[in-house]
Amino acid sequence: MTRSGWTNQTLFDPLIWSAHILLGVGLAAPCMTIEPRMGRHSTLGAWLGLIDDPHTYSILTGIEALLRGDGPWIGAILLLFSVLFPIAKLIALRVAVVERRRGTPRNPTHRLLGKLGKYSMADVFVVALLVVASKSFPGGTRVHLRWGLYVFAAAALLTMVLTCVADRRQNPPERMPDPNRNSPPL
Repeated sequence: MTRSGWTNQTLFDPLIWSAHILLGVGLAAPCMTIEPRMGRHSTLGAWLGLIDDPHTYSILTGIEALLRGDGPWIGAILLLFSVLFPIAKLIALRVAVVERRRGTPRNPTHRLLGKLGKYSMADVFVVALLVVASKSFPGGTRVHLRWGLYVFAAAALLTMVLTCVADRRQNPPERMPDPNRNSPPL
């Protein structure tokens, strides 16, 4: 393995670990705050105790609330695509890079990484759909995005870039033949 390029240890390893850290922080950090409202009667509703206080969710606490509440299927889908899937992608990426450095030929880990890479933004899209759906709550309920969502998106984007770079290193594009070289005389 050459010491140049993105897959050398001095550059690629810290980026993979950064993606791990960003994912962990993005899953646990505040993602959105839901502020219940009753339209123009919000003040009266709050005074009468009909409106809950604003509630802030991280991705993990949101999934937990869905699993314990009325949405266990949605919670399970979010758990799969927003937690387990990104973790599996990072583990597969790390294993593929280590195996490549050892000179191991393309194996099932590399193929798995290629398949996981096709769904690289699925986790962010699932969370985005949840945010869009929650913005349509009645009575002017507000959803405020928090910094954890941006950290989570950054982890997904960094993982996607690292996966593409590692895959390119594993399968370099074929070179096109030079048309000026060895061409028959006219």
